Amino acid sequence: MKKIHHIGIVSENLDLVLNMLNIEKSKIKEVVDDNIQHNLLHLIRLENNDLWIEIIVPKNNNSTVHNFTKKYKTGIHHIGILCNNIQELESKFDKSTEAVKLGKYELTVASFGGKISTLFIATHNVIIEYVEVKNE
Repeated sequence: MKKIHHIGIVSENLDLVLNMLNIEKSKIKEVVDDNIQHNLLHLIRLENNDLWIEIIVPKNNNSTVHNFTKKYKTGIHHIGILCNNIQELESKFDKSTEAVKLGKYELTVASFGGKISTLFIATHNVIIEYVEVKNE
């Protein structure tokens, strides 16, 4: 199964993004404190589009998106793609000269189905986050 799962937006200012998207704060379904990547993830379900919005707010200077906020302040950071097998996808990128693996993480996101694995790949100024739900 491959489909667009979510759009990741980075900002130091959660309220700015919510206002920009005309979304009430009460629509946030879950906030995940990601201590591995040093970010707060605010998850909002867009029911009509079958899509999640992930607003990523860096917690500190060790955040994986800290430099992004310093350069751009607020912006679309990545597109999340739902997949069935992260390892299979990762092996396809092992020999690629055009794609760079940025990171691979596991965390629990109840809104996404529980435990997930993620793989971030950058190519030609686009970041894709592959998401595999481990306990559907």
